[in-house]
Amino acid sequence: MEPRSAAARAAVFGYFGINGTALALWVAHVPDIKRDLDLSPLQLGAALLVVAGGALVAMQVAGRLIDRVGSAAVTRISGVLLPLTLVGPAFAPSLMWLAVALALLGAANGLMDVSMNAQAVEVERLYERPIMSAFHAVFSVGGVVGAGLGALLLSLDVSREVSLPVAAVLLAAAAAATGGRLLGKAESADAGDVTEPGATGRLPLLATLLGCVAFSSMVVEGAAADWGGVHLQETVDADTGVSALAYAAFAVAMTTGRALGDRVVARYGSVSVVRWGGATAVAGLALVVWSGSLVPILLGWLLAGAGVATVVPQIFTAAGNLSTDQSGAALARAATLGYFGFLAGPPLVGWLADLTDLSTALLIPLLLAVTVALSGPLVRRATATGTVPAQTAAAGDTGGLSPAGHHTNEPTGEK
Repeated sequence: MEPRSAAARAAVFGYFGINGTALALWVAHVPDIKRDLDLSPLQLGAALLVVAGGALVAMQVAGRLIDRVGSAAVTRISGVLLPLTLVGPAFAPSLMWLAVALALLGAANGLMDVSMNAQAVEVERLYERPIMSAFHAVFSVGGVVGAGLGALLLSLDVSREVSLPVAAVLLAAAAAATGGRLLGKAESADAGDVTEPGATGRLPLLATLLGCVAFSSMVVEGAAADWGGVHLQETVDADTGVSALAYAAFAVAMTTGRALGDRVVARYGSVSVVRWGGATAVAGLALVVWSGSLVPILLGWLLAGAGVATVVPQIFTAAGNLSTDQSGAALARAATLGYFGFLAGPPLVGWLADLTDLSTALLIPLLLAVTVALSGPLVRRATATGTVPAQTAAAGDTGGLSPAGHHTNEPTGEK
């Protein structure tokens, strides 16, 4: 099974990279589109909200499709569709057509997001070590590549009517060429013996609670992305270049944390990683809120990024392993709540900042990071309910797995 699992793992890496690259290419061209269509900030905000709406709706559809036809089929289709949706915004002649194009882009991304994570969960079951964080690290690397490529093309005055369609075709072709290596539904079923939920209805509750942890973690991500630089400007009167370092510190730490995260999970277990990751984010955000000077604030964002780096990958792993026949639905619920946190968190921070000040408003992500730090027992219970990879046993945090990595019905403790 080793060559097959290695090929599937490589394929999933490819899809995460394609997803990150495609989305970053779109983001890089947002200012260009805003200028050419003469959009006001309100109009652009409404158009971006359409992306989010399309993604949230599609995530619910994705869960049902995955449970019916398998994650591989949905990943193959959405992996080709997402790059192709870049063509629409490139040629949109008005706000109305831009909204239509962005609804399609958001929907394709929602389908791909859930399905490629579901496939990642299935591939991870074949391994005796954690691999989920690395997939998310590749997504981040893809984002860097897409952003850099978009910036380069724009600096060379290559029009989006040329650059985005060419990129769309190349990325779609890469996705199509990679799809044959994904695990089919029959292979996924053989990847691990996952207990079925009983009549107690625990699966929906656990999936929702895991989604709440993802929500809290991604509020921190959203706050860093949208408010980190602004906070630095307001607090230490930093110029534009220096203020950009706030999110840069967060993003670098998060990408590095995800690249190293699987080794950390293998050594310490998913429960400890989520717990201490949340605690690290709390410490970082405390520095951001109360330090009042440049270096401690940057250090705070660095710690916050490192803290939340591996939280969402571990939550997705736990949700995707809750049940065999409802794996897609459970993962979709966790992903939807997480994505909603990324979207809803920044406006909530802005609303409170308008009433008080930004440092006070950043207490929202800080308090939510506290809930992540306290969610260890929930993650342990989730791993005891389903089947997770053997990394938890290797760390002494077995969460319902015997030392050999086989499912048991007795939840075990944590060292």
